[in-house]
Amino acid sequence: MNIDLTKLIYGGLYKIPISGEIMVSDDILNGTDIRKISPIKVSGYISNNDEDYELNINVTGTMILPCARTLKDVEYPFNIDIDEIIGENDDNSLEIIQNRLEIFPIIWQYILVDVPLRVLHPDAKEESLEGDGWRLITEDDEKEVIDPRLAKLKDYIKE
Repeated sequence: MNIDLTKLIYGGLYKIPISGEIMVSDDILNGTDIRKISPIKVSGYISNNDEDYELNINVTGTMILPCARTLKDVEYPFNIDIDEIIGENDDNSLEIIQNRLEIFPIIWQYILVDVPLRVLHPDAKEESLEGDGWRLITEDDEKEVIDPRLAKLKDYIKE
């Protein structure tokens, strides 16, 4: 999403409204946990703050992520407020070229940070704590579990 900053620089305006949708190609999703993403709705403004630009936008959409248990698709809606100061002397990769600023890299960065580590599908069953020939042992178990092959060694332990 390119923003034309000409009116901020030369036109004496203080703010430029931003609104629109961004379609994300499947190529950008490679290397992420996101399987698909809906068109990203962007609304807000960019303002001139002395030498810097202040970006205040809201980003909404829905991403499709894999369930941690079943690997089924799970819809995860996101609503992100972005308040970013963009300076000409910053170390970030954003550049103002011919009075235009591409803000998609900032938006994409915030979306990637918002991806949860784990999502569960509503149909995912509760985790089993035991199965065929095994069970989960926790520290809270009252029963002392001893390997039967090592049970004889207990007689040699001095208390």
